Amino acid sequence: MRYLRLLAATLLGLFLISGSVSGPAPRATSTTQDSKQKKEIRVWVNTKGGIYHCPGSRWYAKTKQGKYMSECEALKAGYRAAYYRPCGSDCK
Repeated sequence: MRYLRLLAATLLGLFLISGSVSGPAPRATSTTQDSKQKKEIRVWVNTKGGIYHCPGSRWYAKTKQGKYMSECEALKAGYRAAYYRPCGSDCK
């Protein structure tokens, strides 16, 4: 009987500490936020070779002649992705 009182007191204490029993507050849907924000990836453009490299690739920021720009800017300027693999920006 003593253990039941202790258990009931513990559960009651946890209930009072935790507050309401309802689930987490609803969050704004991420689809509406993602559709408004463009995904921009900063690439390294090899200005001599005419190609751009994605972050994490072997030649990213390692060619002698180059500069940083967004992938969308690189495509608009006429550069192509290295190995024909784009980085994944939302360019249109």
